[in-house]
Amino acid sequence: MDHIVTYVDPIHVVGDINIRLDRPDDPVSRQFTDTLSDHGLVCRVTTPTHDCGGLLDIVTTRGDLPSPSVEAADIGLSDDRLLKWTVPLVRPCSEYTTRTCRPWRLLDTDEFRAAVQSSSLCRPDLWTDLDIDGLAQLYNTEVTAILDRLIPARTVTCRCRPSDPWFDEECRVMKRQVRRLESAVRRADPSDAVTVAAATAAWTAERRAYRALLRRKREAFWIDKVDSERSSPRQPWRSIDALMGRGRVPTPSAVDAMAFHKHSDAKVADVRAMTADVPPPSFTPSPPGCLLAEFRLLTVADLTAAVRALPDKQSASDPIPTSLLKSCIDVLSPFLVQMFNWSLLAGSVPTIFKAAYITEEARLGLCGCTFIPTNFQPVGALQAA
Repeated sequence: MDHIVTYVDPIHVVGDINIRLDRPDDPVSRQFTDTLSDHGLVCRVTTPTHDCGGLLDIVTTRGDLPSPSVEAADIGLSDDRLLKWTVPLVRPCSEYTTRTCRPWRLLDTDEFRAAVQSSSLCRPDLWTDLDIDGLAQLYNTEVTAILDRLIPARTVTCRCRPSDPWFDEECRVMKRQVRRLESAVRRADPSDAVTVAAATAAWTAERRAYRALLRRKREAFWIDKVDSERSSPRQPWRSIDALMGRGRVPTPSAVDAMAFHKHSDAKVADVRAMTADVPPPSFTPSPPGCLLAEFRLLTVADLTAAVRALPDKQSASDPIPTSLLKSCIDVLSPFLVQMFNWSLLAGSVPTIFKAAYITEEARLGLCGCTFIPTNFQPVGALQAA
């Protein structure tokens, strides 16, 4: 009871408790009623629920919710009445999204490396005269053509199910193992009792370990989060609301893009109004003689070390995953060094690298976007700063 009353969802405690709630002076009845009251629950049954009289069956809901009308019907199958009531248990419709992706697990890295080595990316005579936009376009075109031949892109439909913030790679690996063991149980021959029992035992043990791991991850996540937010009184309350499911009210579908735009403009105007009387910022000038006139050209060793130090994440605009780029950097580094050095010398970013992806986080109701500057001026950049 202590656990379930923390849920934000409506709670219904129902069943045959075999306690005469119609006797308020009975100690057991009084104890049970007090327990319900201590947890904010109220029994909604007011009529006898047994042939011999007495209120033995309950339908309990929270006291702050509208009281349902409970009917005790005698259908002749038992000496207990059948309790009937109406409750709005509407399950939200699942949301699906369609996206285009590649089956990266089916990619043979050695075959990809061989294809790159035989492509234009490993033939300097074909790209030495290209400008920065031509080099960037050649890289995307060649890599995409190789991937289209080895692992063509396909369209898949997925149900939107955001992961919990504590669900990390360790949880993901163990979940896959549980699914594999479950499939092994289903594929086992029913006539072979020994194999079925062994597969079922392995699946059950792994599933219990997986659930225990989720509990540890969840507890550790919230403990660390609350401890890290002790300095800000507002943040812990927000975390507690999120933990108990008391999040913000979802944005109604009637709100369109124009309404969001007006809301953003109003917030910016409020910030400017509150900071209108703030003195202008002060800057420390750069030391005399500090001038950035040119960049030092990159080498293959510089590029290889930088790529291998990258985290294993990538943008939607990247033609290949970062992990695949790391495994093939020795093949691609001469071309990439040429492209990066030409970008530094020309003082510009390739046009195809100036794209911005606007992504929406449905769970938090936030919108984030990343923009690439439209020009690149290396000379005098530090002086301007």
